[in-house]
Amino acid sequence: MTQQEVIAHDFESQHHGDSATMTELVRGIISDGQTLIKQQFSMLRAEVKEEASRLTQAGQFLGVGVALLAVGSLFAAIGLVYLLSWFMTDWPLWACWFVVAGILLAIGGIVFAIGRSHLRNVAPTPEKSLNALQENLSWIKNQS
Repeated sequence: MTQQEVIAHDFESQHHGDSATMTELVRGIISDGQTLIKQQFSMLRAEVKEEASRLTQAGQFLGVGVALLAVGSLFAAIGLVYLLSWFMTDWPLWACWFVVAGILLAIGGIVFAIGRSHLRNVAPTPEKSLNALQENLSWIKNQS
């Protein structure tokens, strides 16, 4: 049973009988609708909090990983410069630095472009809760 069917069933069981007036029925629908909206907003808040917690934890791991990768890459680049200088004995040391820097800039640009394209596909809104809320609001509107 969907959430709307449960509410409708509860409403019918609470207000079933010949003695219920139209005012009581409308009041019951409005009360149930308000309860449903409050529950939807609570669910939305809980989902946002959960996603924020996951995002914080992922950000911490990413931050430490990026820092370690940066230090490691720096040492690797320095080693690569001296390795290139060792192989290319007739090149000055500054030319080796520029070659390594050019390679790193090219790779960094490609990785940045890939990351940017992935970032465009991220949806920061809690779609499930918003869709459920929208569905319930339209259901309540149709019941009134």
